[in-house]
Amino acid sequence: MRDQTRKLRRRWWLTGTFGALAFGAGLCCTVEAGFLKHSGSSWQLWVLAGTASLALVISGLVLLIRAGIQGEALKKKK
Repeated sequence: MRDQTRKLRRRWWLTGTFGALAFGAGLCCTVEAGFLKHSGSSWQLWVLAGTASLALVISGLVLLIRAGIQGEALKKKK
């Protein structure tokens, strides 16, 4: 039981960490895609950058929500 709690806690930490990193990086890249758009770059570049960065934002948000669910499960185990 203790080993199972340790694995859940480790998964919770990793999921939350990668979620926060992906969310923050995605937001930064989204802003950068906006700068590319208004600086006169080709539309293919800023559309591709914007799409990829929004995917990164959504992935980070999903990981953060999953970490919240795992955190609740961890609290119930205690």
